[in-house]
Amino acid sequence: MKGDGFFPMVAYGLATLSCGIMAWTYSIIADEVHLHHVILIPFSFISLGMLIKYGDESYDSGCFSRKLSNVLSVPCGMWMGGLIYFDPDSATIFIGLLLALLVAAKYDNAAFKLGFGIAFGASVISLIVNPGNISYLGILLVFIAAFADELVNDHADVAERKDVLGLIMRERVVLKVVILALCAVSVLSSYLYFFAFLGFDMGYSFVHRYSVWKGCGDAKA
Repeated sequence: MKGDGFFPMVAYGLATLSCGIMAWTYSIIADEVHLHHVILIPFSFISLGMLIKYGDESYDSGCFSRKLSNVLSVPCGMWMGGLIYFDPDSATIFIGLLLALLVAAKYDNAAFKLGFGIAFGASVISLIVNPGNISYLGILLVFIAAFADELVNDHADVAERKDVLGLIMRERVVLKVVILALCAVSVLSSYLYFFAFLGFDMGYSFVHRYSVWKGCGDAKA
């Protein structure tokens, strides 16, 4: 029923906006990265998170147009692929994440497969052309964390739990903690990437909460 889940949707929307603001604010104050990184990275991470979930919900709950999702998967894959090729820190995060989703068998629709193919192609080219620019340890840790989060999130009891622990398990905290740690030990060059990834995840969750509020088929809170 439309209207249910309005406040969670608004909360995730505000959280997404806040993550973008925190990323930009931190980067400007810390002056750790170039200006184009300050502008591009948070915007790209948040946008990709929302676009990926748009494609997911178009197939899982029928909330959005599958045809449009298939069309958007091409520029989305190219966008992520561009980040992977030109930005080593983004490559560390996204290559690890892409591999974890592959092993977890999450590419279960045409849009995901097309976008993954394009982004993964960029990953292979990046590893061949610039092998020394990417942290293989970082990729491995992101892969392990993302895969662990998928295993926990797929557990039958998680979706039904309404307590604090259930909420934490659904929020995929392992990967967030690992990315924060990678920033702390300078595997990732700036905390900008932690805030940007939070924006990616909050944007992803915002689109999901929108589908719940809209009352789409199989969308679950």
